[in-house]
Amino acid sequence: MEGVAPFVAALGLIALLELGDKTQLVTISLATRHPWREVLAGAVLGLVAATAVGAAVGGLLAATLGAWLTYIKVGGGILFILIGVGTIVQAVRHHVQEEPEEMVKERRSAFATAASFNFLAEFGDKTQIAVIILAASYDAPGSVFLGGSAGLALIAVLSVVIGTGLSRVLSEKWLRLLSTVLFILAGALLILEAFLEL
Repeated sequence: MEGVAPFVAALGLIALLELGDKTQLVTISLATRHPWREVLAGAVLGLVAATAVGAAVGGLLAATLGAWLTYIKVGGGILFILIGVGTIVQAVRHHVQEEPEEMVKERRSAFATAASFNFLAEFGDKTQIAVIILAASYDAPGSVFLGGSAGLALIAVLSVVIGTGLSRVLSEKWLRLLSTVLFILAGALLILEAFLEL
């Protein structure tokens, strides 16, 4: 039954599960290199969209895509690792500072990048599964969706604050290195999570 209890349960559980998760690492990484407003808006959109899928589709999603979730996670993990490696290659190639035109292009894509990466990382993740379980057990998909979305939005804000803070204290070289490490770590976690579920 819809109400405060499922909202609070989803808010607390989802926020706790998301702390230190690969989605948080990706958002921190993006916030070190892109304008914080676009990263935050994109991250929240991607996370809320993944939560909506979990709350709306519930058990049907797990039953239908059960076998495919592992492949989606492995593919997402490989994508994150490739992005991390690509960051290193780009840094070596463009040892000089980025040109203004490249920076404008990068800013325009920050929202879409944050939204798609966060959605991909959350799709089939433990937090989305928790949303599915909570929505089914409480029979309150609306309250669970709102609570889960609020919990994920809080973590996205925290991630952007951390990433923005790091961008103020670290040099461009260290930011690229940190961004690379975070993407590779997020990718490795996604692949490991997929294999642990086999």
